[in-house]
Amino acid sequence: MVKMKFTDNQRALEYALYMMAASQFDRTVCRTELTEKNMLVQYKEQKLNDQYRLEEICDKYVTELAEKHPEVFHQRMDAYLVRKRQEDPTEIIFKNDRLVVRFLCRYAKNKPEFDCKVKFRVRKQAS
Repeated sequence: MVKMKFTDNQRALEYALYMMAASQFDRTVCRTELTEKNMLVQYKEQKLNDQYRLEEICDKYVTELAEKHPEVFHQRMDAYLVRKRQEDPTEIIFKNDRLVVRFLCRYAKNKPEFDCKVKFRVRKQAS
């Protein structure tokens, strides 16, 4: 008999990271609502203690980033949740006209791994 898996730890971790990262910006608008809702369902399917654990891990990571790079956070951003293929991790992207912040996380061997890249947009000078 095949055991069915109803919870997806990877998607739950991604939602917790998205939620914690979004809370560091002044205002965030998600432009990919269907993906956000899918990740939220996976997050809510986790046991309550697991939800708290994911939140604590992600909050610690994002808070440390915000303290190291305050110029990146505390501004208005649009959020995009992008996944090229179903089995790929979701890229969590926050951007505005000044910068792009990309988060990736992977839930491997019951241990979350994080990556964050920041790119400042260069405005072209009028000739």
